Amino acid sequence: MSDHRIGQGALITLELDHFIGGRWVKAKGAEYIDVISPATEELTGRVPVALPSEIDDAVAAAREAFEVGPWPRLSIGERVEYLRRLVAALESRREEVIRTQIDEMGAPYRFALENFDAISPSLERMIKDVETIPMREVRDGTVGKVLVLREPIGVTAGVTPWNSPVMVALSKLFPSLLMGCPIVLKPAPESPLSAYLIGEAVRAAGIPEGVVSIINGGVPEGAHLVGHAGVDHVTFTGSVNGGRAIAKVCGERLCRVTLELGGKSPAVILPGVDMTPYLPALVGGSLRNSGQICVSTNRVIVHERDRDTVVAQLVDYVSAMKVGDPHDEDTDFGPVASARQRQVVERFIASGVAQGARAVLGGGRPADQPRGWYVEPTIFVDVDPKMDIAQEEIFGPVLSVMTYQDESEAVAIANDSRFGLGGAVFAPDPELGIDIASRIVTGTCAVNGGPPSGGGAPFGGRKDSGLGYERDVEGLESFVELKSVTLPAGYVPAV
Repeated sequence: MSDHRIGQGALITLELDHFIGGRWVKAKGAEYIDVISPATEELTGRVPVALPSEIDDAVAAAREAFEVGPWPRLSIGERVEYLRRLVAALESRREEVIRTQIDEMGAPYRFALENFDAISPSLERMIKDVETIPMREVRDGTVGKVLVLREPIGVTAGVTPWNSPVMVALSKLFPSLLMGCPIVLKPAPESPLSAYLIGEAVRAAGIPEGVVSIINGGVPEGAHLVGHAGVDHVTFTGSVNGGRAIAKVCGERLCRVTLELGGKSPAVILPGVDMTPYLPALVGGSLRNSGQICVSTNRVIVHERDRDTVVAQLVDYVSAMKVGDPHDEDTDFGPVASARQRQVVERFIASGVAQGARAVLGGGRPADQPRGWYVEPTIFVDVDPKMDIAQEEIFGPVLSVMTYQDESEAVAIANDSRFGLGGAVFAPDPELGIDIASRIVTGTCAVNGGPPSGGGAPFGGRKDSGLGYERDVEGLESFVELKSVTLPAGYVPAV
């Protein structure tokens, strides 16, 4: 499947195969993607780009697995056992999975570790949720009884981003397979190496052939996959522009689609809150993974009287955090994921300065990191809500502090965004925090340090942040179709 070579002191992984229909298949094309370490700027791996015919083969294998294979016809309990074996296979290679993600996209070790340790609990939570979904239920119709069936939707295409490659891929794979739907995954071209470890875990778990495929490529390959007539449902996590393009294709085909897109989430700090105990939650929610998280609360909205105090706390806290080698277990900020992404972040920082904001921390490249795509953690004050740094998703370690005079203005600033994915409120009283959270137009909101991203409840975005929901019962139900079976008068079926 792969060839490992030593290059300039580092191990380089050269992948030779595609994972099609649960089997390793020799790549036919001549084009490859070079995977560059964001920390060293050196080649860390290479993967083949899938030809259109190879994508067709993956969809055909999934189609056959759905139409005539055993997977949709297994009980949920049987599918659960396969998925638990898949998780066990990943856990047996824990450090390799973690380190591979660091090598390909630069996530700090602790972030990659936390994500890995969430894999098994995430699956177990899905198992509990699926047990509450009635796959057969009898309802009262207008005349007599009706049997309502929930059936697997069909073949899923899962397109994933680079910022948390394994966890996000599994957030597509787990619910799709649990609900009986074969899946074709396309990881981001920046982070394809860890997907090979998922493929090996699928093989180790003994999941039937055809049920899982993983294909590599960029925008053209993704477009071929999501536009394929053999795909019944697309689930995408990524940029707004990518989501719009996918939604257009799915709209033309009347194909089901779930989109989890960008964010520019607010963190509203109400007067009277001692932020000292909440600084880890505020900074973690804003700058974790170098700010490369879609729900990052990187718009901090604080009462004008409290601004200087909160800014001083933020500067002291972030200044004490370590920028360094992402493989080190005590590193807080690694590099951003690519040279292109650093250019994007630096353009936004420059625009903030040009438009009148003031950087009270950072704003440049770390002097002690001569190699790698590093950006200093940056905190801006004097930010007008209309500035680009307050309106556009930066996807980097940049935090903007804005002020307000009363609660209505705070809510207005929080809602002055085309995005609506995450949010946070810090209040002297939780009930007041809940009231403010209910007024913010967003899919999820954490009060007083509550877990981000919905905490396991339905997760989805409003406005430009997406369509549909992932996680919990609502996320699982996006992988099923409903069928109503009307019954003879007086007949009540078993369920």
